[in-house]
Amino acid sequence: MGSLFETAMLVCFGFSWPLNVIKAYKAKSAKGTSLAFILLIITGYLAGITAKFINNQMNYVLLVYFLNLVIVLTNLAIYFRNRSLDRRTEIMIRTNNEANDAVILFGGAADKEIPVAEIAQSYEFNFKMYNRSTFNLSLKDAKKVFSEKVESMNPEAIILHIGSNDIDLFNRNSAEFDIKYIDLIASIKKTNKERRIALVSNIDSSNHHAFDEMNRHIKAIADSEHCTFVDINNAKLWNPESTKKLMSFMYNIGFDQPLNIKKPLGDISEILYSYAYQNGILHAVESQAV
Repeated sequence: MGSLFETAMLVCFGFSWPLNVIKAYKAKSAKGTSLAFILLIITGYLAGITAKFINNQMNYVLLVYFLNLVIVLTNLAIYFRNRSLDRRTEIMIRTNNEANDAVILFGGAADKEIPVAEIAQSYEFNFKMYNRSTFNLSLKDAKKVFSEKVESMNPEAIILHIGSNDIDLFNRNSAEFDIKYIDLIASIKKTNKERRIALVSNIDSSNHHAFDEMNRHIKAIADSEHCTFVDINNAKLWNPESTKKLMSFMYNIGFDQPLNIKKPLGDISEILYSYAYQNGILHAVESQAV
């Protein structure tokens, strides 16, 4: 008779755990769940099972103990799974918060080689920089790629370097090139009308005079859409080390007010592409263009 009441106690006591397991699994968060409480319950069941073995009471009640223990252990596993999900969510939130003030480089194969995070650290920028460039980026797929790789980060500014893979489109129909470029800018500004955008020209070579005309179109688009225009050909003249020394001098004398002001995208682009030129990244593009 005593075993029946003990079984009833265990069933009543353990009935809530399956519901708790389902609730915790669906919640996908360990917030509000006490690890200490779960461990205390597990310890209690283990003590009860041990007592059964010591008293040689091998009956159906022992099975109920084991069933409840398995359910609570399942809840423990879900707790650690949920805690892992919480950490992942916190990292994503922290990353997104940092990206809200970030500058994103969005370009093609050559741009992908520029170590923007390293450069940002080297120049002690007071904002994060990320490189979301991709191989063979063109106006045809730029909106889709931007939506998938950049939009969720909600960056404050975009450095856009696109067009080198669209020379055939430009030669065939420059008006369509302009429309697609403007449409891309509109999609970038769709969720944030205050988002700053810099348009970087494309490297022209002696055998590709069409790039000169394309760059003139890009500059006109920059003017009409209130974007910053960056002439990449000036990268050969820019001196990143001089810029770094000037910034270091300003830090040393305590003149940090400019750090509280949004740094012009033209200056950031100047640093990135002068680095790219001096480290041979743009040379590779020039050799491919010839």
